[in-house]
Amino acid sequence: MANKKVLMVDREKVVLTTAKKLLAPENYDLILCSEVDEALEIISDKGPFAVVVSDNQLAAMRGTEFLTKLKSLAPDTVRILMTAHNDSQLIADVVNTSEVFRFLKKPLDYKVVVRTIGEGIEENERLLELGARKAEHEKLSAEKSELENETAHLDSTIEGLKKVKKTLVFALIAMVMVFGIFEGYTSWAKNQKKQETSIKMGDWIKFVDGTAKDTRTNLMWMARDFRILEKRQPIGWEEANVWVEKINEEKYGGYSDWRLPTIKEFEAIYKEDGKQLAYDRKENFTLGNPDAFESGGGYGFWSNEQMGLDSARYFFFLGGYSKTSLKSYNNPTLSVRLVRN
Repeated sequence: MANKKVLMVDREKVVLTTAKKLLAPENYDLILCSEVDEALEIISDKGPFAVVVSDNQLAAMRGTEFLTKLKSLAPDTVRILMTAHNDSQLIADVVNTSEVFRFLKKPLDYKVVVRTIGEGIEENERLLELGARKAEHEKLSAEKSELENETAHLDSTIEGLKKVKKTLVFALIAMVMVFGIFEGYTSWAKNQKKQETSIKMGDWIKFVDGTAKDTRTNLMWMARDFRILEKRQPIGWEEANVWVEKINEEKYGGYSDWRLPTIKEFEAIYKEDGKQLAYDRKENFTLGNPDAFESGGGYGFWSNEQMGLDSARYFFFLGGYSKTSLKSYNNPTLSVRLVRN
């Protein structure tokens, strides 16, 4: 079970009070304190913690110093620094000593705080898994070394074992070759079956796995969008990017290299005489989707193109035009559709 213990250190009581209220729905084992000494005692007595969030302006020492101590005490604990002054010296301190996972700029955006802590817990899980793998690797290396010593001793006393060893090596190579051939055949057969069950639709090929290929560009698209798969609208550009990671983890269609399209890629597939309907089934507002896409999706789709720090572009398939909006733009007509090369 994932470690969800979170410690937050800040002299401002209002920050701790607000954080406690907003993090309550996340079911974290949350502990709050305002002093460094108290925080170190808590870490010693109640650790390990998955995430520690600290302000940089503390009474006894700077947050960077505190996180440096924490790094020595609990290297797998993910460290997050809150600061109102993101200066170059601070960044240098963090890079050279405390290795902070994320910065949180004050005044705090608590939506960002909640998301960042969640990402920190995931990073802690990753670090623990890497540590476990390293320990297992070291164990296996030690066992391997011991076996090699035993083998060398036996080889020096029993000449016949050399022939057995060579036989086993050749057998292993043969097994690897057979496995490789089998894997290659399995992949070929899967692709062959996919091609046999595909449907040719003009310049497009639609596959039964929910993908569609544009033969003009050789780009493969998701025939089903966010609204169809998730049965809701995305809450903004940031969630669109998070969804990319989710789709790749799930290997949608058997692939893990999906991405947000560019505006030009959307423009290239826009169909002026499209007849598909969106999620609301309004017959007077048909979409310019390719026929290979499934009906019932959104009107507009986020691209991968950012405009400054806070905005991004999306393409509207009702009329075929692009617009720029805040990344937090939450409109029921918007959706996400991914592409891969």
